[in-house]
Amino acid sequence: MTAAPDLLEPVVGFRAWKVIDDRLLSPYIPCRWDGPVMHAECYPANRSLLRGEGWLDAPHASPHPACQCGIYAYHQPGAQAYYGDWLWVEGAVTVWGRLEVHRDGLRAEHARVEALALPGERDGARRAAAAAVAARLGVHLVEPEAMVATTAQVGAPLPRALLP
Repeated sequence: MTAAPDLLEPVVGFRAWKVIDDRLLSPYIPCRWDGPVMHAECYPANRSLLRGEGWLDAPHASPHPACQCGIYAYHQPGAQAYYGDWLWVEGAVTVWGRLEVHRDGLRAEHARVEALALPGERDGARRAAAAAVAARLGVHLVEPEAMVATTAQVGAPLPRALLP
């Protein structure tokens, strides 16, 4: 077994959220981000999702390699937008603590919203929702093509050499 490397700068990831009442919500589990920082926890209620498949029964630190818990993020922006009946917004986070790294993304112990992507001008409801959330959280609201440059000021995606 080899020890995990210490990274010199924060790790940047990209994700999407549902937006309800100027709040960010995880798109697939009932988890609300009340502020810009989120700490992962494997809630007992998660075990009822998907009939408990993929979730550990016993309490444990999150993320756990044998569970689906943790704060999800992708290595690149736009990798997985959320499409559904809800307003949604894409954005960037810095992550730290325990990380479970996968080919397309990662699951983290802690995350902080760094920026939200401004939806196109034709999508007025999503654009207004993104602006309201960014203002409430005190984070950058940027054009999608500026997301990587904006996050370069606070960190970088995991180096390719560390990806499975």
